[in-house]
Amino acid sequence: MQYNAIVKNIKDITPEIKLFFIEFKNGQKFNFKAGQFAVLALPDDKNDLDGLWHKRAYSITSSPSQDQVEFYIVLVKEGKLTPRLFSLKAGDEIFMGEKPAGLMNFDGVSDTDNLIFISTGTGIAPFVSIIREHKDEILNGKRQVALIHGARHTYELGFKGELEELEKKSPYFHYFPIVSRSEQELGVEWNGYKGHAQSLITNGVVEKKLGVSISPENFHVFLCGNPKMVDETVTIFMDKGFKRNTIKEKGNLYFDKH
Repeated sequence: MQYNAIVKNIKDITPEIKLFFIEFKNGQKFNFKAGQFAVLALPDDKNDLDGLWHKRAYSITSSPSQDQVEFYIVLVKEGKLTPRLFSLKAGDEIFMGEKPAGLMNFDGVSDTDNLIFISTGTGIAPFVSIIREHKDEILNGKRQVALIHGARHTYELGFKGELEELEKKSPYFHYFPIVSRSEQELGVEWNGYKGHAQSLITNGVVEKKLGVSISPENFHVFLCGNPKMVDETVTIFMDKGFKRNTIKEKGNLYFDKH
């Protein structure tokens, strides 16, 4: 394995969350579908490129039409890769896999299907990509769209400003930021939603806001984030009759585990 890409820029979101902007060294365009993920890798020893490399798949935040590939990554202190990623600076080399993967894209959605995106932490990344790429299709006035983003604290609600602006511009887009821990200890006043992301489905908040009964006949649901959240939310929607979207069979419940 060899370096094939360059880190063009890094933006700090919090001390433990960063945005990485990456390009291939040869200038080739990275072709992917909004909502997919790609592999990043770094060597265990930067002076030994023939040795062990650490790699992991990360969802892409940018839309395919953007020049640079954007990744929204949280630091896993005990991990093998993210501490190395967080030590990088603009201009450093990296490996980026040339083959994107994942079924969580917009291919099977009609122009009238209502949409619910449910995410926690950096799991919001593929949904930002989908909304950026398909904004006109999503906000076509023929559907209602909800995006739920759960985080521990308000400062971890990445893309909050971008999504709030979108909500102001469109009566069809509804943004639900929700935090699971008290903000009082941080001296932050938070009058928004509190609890876990999936609770906004079970307590009826989203359904009431959208004014549409959530059913398999008129909704497509996308999930990404904490595995426990995904597992619990899959059960919630399968109990409603939703079916997972797979390579072999089209469905209306989308989630990738990577």
